[in-house]
Amino acid sequence: MSDIPGGWCPASDLDRAVAAFHRNAFAALLAGEAPSVADVAEAASRDTGVGDAVSWLQAHGRLERDGDMLVGAHGLTRRPTAHSLVIGDQRLHTWCAYDAVAIPVALGVTARAATSCPTCGRELVVDVADGRLPDDSTSVLWIPHGPCENVMRDFCVHANLFCGPEHLDAWRHAAGDPPGEVVTFAGVPALARSGWADVASRP
Repeated sequence: MSDIPGGWCPASDLDRAVAAFHRNAFAALLAGEAPSVADVAEAASRDTGVGDAVSWLQAHGRLERDGDMLVGAHGLTRRPTAHSLVIGDQRLHTWCAYDAVAIPVALGVTARAATSCPTCGRELVVDVADGRLPDDSTSVLWIPHGPCENVMRDFCVHANLFCGPEHLDAWRHAAGDPPGEVVTFAGVPALARSGWADVASRP
């Protein structure tokens, strides 16, 4: 598994079932659907242990549900958040700023991502053209490191986009200098394609 939550290489029966459920859940959310967890599990039923996969994903903060209804998976969520993503006519929400910027890059699509700088609160809008981020932006992403038992709790709440390095430095100082790395837009494509490799087919 990569350092950034998102992708892994299936090996065991559970890994294969987790990957199958993740793919189907992401595809349903991306299409704007509101399926039940059972519907997604049925779509992934060619793999064994789907029930165990659902439990594993939920326990590790990689799946949101409301009863039997699927709410979020693989960075996308039907729950309104501070991070939005518009692809075509579809308005989506994501778990974090990193997801909003990286998902359209991984999919190679044209989209508009929106979030806000945690330091000053200014809205940050990022236009992605066929999977390419603007090369003149001063915005930077913060990618947290360290233990990540639960993706939404340990990673997503800290994976933010900042106006620029100065605002990121101010946030890091106020937060006690947590472990992580600064990523410019030039560094996003490799991370995104690795993190969503299981749902995106790119050369």
